[in-house]
Amino acid sequence: MASAEAQFYRRFEAWLETFLEDNPVTATFLGDHRFDHRLGTYAPEAVDARVRGLKEALEEISRLDPASFSLDGRIDHTVATKMMKLLLLEYEHERLQSYIRNPGFYLEEAMEGLFGLLVKEFAPLPERLRSALGRLREIPRFLKEGINNIVPERVPPLWAEVALEQARMAPAFFYGLLLPAAREGAPELVPEIERAVEEASRAVDEYTSFLRSDVLPQARGDFAAGTELFNLLLREKHLVEYDAEALLRTGWEQFELTRTRMEELARQIDPRKTVRELLEEAKADHPSEEGLMKAYQEAMKAARDFVVEKGIATIPEGESLKIVETPAYLWPLIPYAAYMSPGIFEEKQEGLFFVTPVDPNASPEEKEQKLRGHNYAKLPITALHEAYPGHHLQLVWANRQESIPRRLGSFIATLFIEGWAFYCEEMMEEMGFIDRPIQKLMRLADQLWRAARIILDVALHSGRMTVEEGVNFLVEKCGLEPANALAEVRRYTQSPTQPQSYLMGKLLILELISDYRKANPDLSLREIHDSILSCGSLPPALMRQKLFG
Repeated sequence: MASAEAQFYRRFEAWLETFLEDNPVTATFLGDHRFDHRLGTYAPEAVDARVRGLKEALEEISRLDPASFSLDGRIDHTVATKMMKLLLLEYEHERLQSYIRNPGFYLEEAMEGLFGLLVKEFAPLPERLRSALGRLREIPRFLKEGINNIVPERVPPLWAEVALEQARMAPAFFYGLLLPAAREGAPELVPEIERAVEEASRAVDEYTSFLRSDVLPQARGDFAAGTELFNLLLREKHLVEYDAEALLRTGWEQFELTRTRMEELARQIDPRKTVRELLEEAKADHPSEEGLMKAYQEAMKAARDFVVEKGIATIPEGESLKIVETPAYLWPLIPYAAYMSPGIFEEKQEGLFFVTPVDPNASPEEKEQKLRGHNYAKLPITALHEAYPGHHLQLVWANRQESIPRRLGSFIATLFIEGWAFYCEEMMEEMGFIDRPIQKLMRLADQLWRAARIILDVALHSGRMTVEEGVNFLVEKCGLEPANALAEVRRYTQSPTQPQSYLMGKLLILELISDYRKANPDLSLREIHDSILSCGSLPPALMRQKLFG
């Protein structure tokens, strides 16, 4: 008879097979391309079957006592059960249930399902376009399911407004990205793709009408998760002992501490100028419109070279990072830059870093405003955070894990994933990569914003702050532009406990490294970092268990 540990892995992987088939867009991004031609289904009977299968698998796995497992087996068991419980919570908790409460859910799934096929070069473009054609043809059915499932009275008005904006972007994707790609890469498919685009566009128009006539007039749902659910997510997803109240106190402490450090540094730079004046001046020093991509390429190379030269961490063989222009239809969603990691099942471990160019049709004033967001004081911070030794390096390490549950750790490890990249900013400053005082001030400005995220995360989801108050807080206290502040707050409303992950994750990682260094005083910085990265993407509590036994 197989051991209980072997039974666990078999049962989890059997459930995962069903999960991937039920969630083909997720499968694409994870690197499993068997279902690239499909979108998932949210017909009531399909959802019921999915929930039943999830409960059965979770019950079977939970019955297996991990006390007899190896250390890695015990950790993987925790990862698997937490992941499955969170998926079940999403389906059943009345404050979650995106497929019923968030009309943007269906638009995001459809668009991301196509986008992933175009930007991830896992197969020849004609093959990927044929899969995209399959997904295009499924959009009318998929959006119809959305119309049938969404309960307007339970939709927060803000989410309905966001969904309308997402719907308006669909034509730019269909006609500005998908069709040009087909004409260039698979001209023989163009007639079929054109017909499918027309049908998908009509479906989006119908969905937009539904949002305007049915959802917006009746939308009165509350986006706030509430303190009880918020604390449950802290325990179950992040495995932390602090609750919302303790988290809020920490957020304010870090906010005031960071603001004080910024003011001290500003006086050293120029005692005649305020923090805000110095930061605004720094934004004026930026690449040209034509030199933007080159500036990012140079910053990424410099960060990677520094990691190697200073022995900060080992860079796994076979990884690569491709820097590309953000597709035009995504410019409203990615105003400056963004990173997309390689999938956990992907043979080619190539990350993508998107840089949003300046709109050639924009006015000179608008162009200057956009370029100010790509300033030279910020560039090296972005490069190290997103690439080396930040997200890209960490996630490539995580994708090398032998066990499937461990590779899927990112489902419950935002506290470590975001915390690691944020930790790297201060660590790379201490190592000398960020060496100009104005760059240090810019890093602290980002930390102030991350502290504000903690405050807003709790305040928005406990009903202590409205969206408007959250936007004003980011504008007045952190110096964000109003449009960017609104985009931030909108995201926070849909992701309770995620915004706190950046700074709280960093604080927990600093504590973990300090303890690990005390226990292993002879290890170099690279050996310490490699030990942490080799654990995969885990909540800090489980990482501590792995490192200390």
